[in-house]
Amino acid sequence: MPETEPFADLTRENLDRYPGRRLRAGGGTRPELLLLEEGSRRAVVKDYRHSGWLMRRLAGPWLIGREERVYRLLEGMEGVPRLIARLDRHALVVEHIAGRSCAEFPDGSLPVEFFARLREVVEGMHARGVVHCDLKNRSNIVVGEDGRPYIVDFASAFAREGGWFPFRRFLFERFRVDDLRAVAKAKLLVARVGTEEEAHFAFHRGPAERVVRAIRDAARWAFRLAARK
Repeated sequence: MPETEPFADLTRENLDRYPGRRLRAGGGTRPELLLLEEGSRRAVVKDYRHSGWLMRRLAGPWLIGREERVYRLLEGMEGVPRLIARLDRHALVVEHIAGRSCAEFPDGSLPVEFFARLREVVEGMHARGVVHCDLKNRSNIVVGEDGRPYIVDFASAFAREGGWFPFRRFLFERFRVDDLRAVAKAKLLVARVGTEEEAHFAFHRGPAERVVRAIRDAARWAFRLAARK
């Protein structure tokens, strides 16, 4: 008889039957994060049910749906957590990656090979039509217990296809470069290895990119301000 997949029976109603702990309380624009265990496997529940009104009623379900689509596009890909379930309109469940975030490592403490593998993961993600958009936050890069790179938290990610195609494809290309620049910058800072060309690529931004990033950051700020009300 085949072994049942971990968390196969997980529902909103039986969440409290699984051992685990709260990683972060929900509120405002922030979703609640729960760490659940079943046997030797762990999962993270991202849940907007206890966030602010705007997030709970409107933005949260939209963000959860978008993130679910991204995980499905990346299904089976190495270096990306596995989507376990869409719990309901407010929450999804993903595989927990054991390890430490890249942000926890002192500068010069990770080998250059780690970042070569990380770039392969990022390029594989781009080949499937997904950009992460927040790899500059090195907490979203995890050094797994196996020493390999993993990318987590796809809340800011989006897919190339869908919506108004020409504009979406333009943004995809801009943020694709952003992802690669974040990898190069992390390599230079954490591995302390890189060429002059890599340094220029990592730290130089052209006018078009500065404009796009400014618009994106302003939109995020306005959204967070509105969601607190």
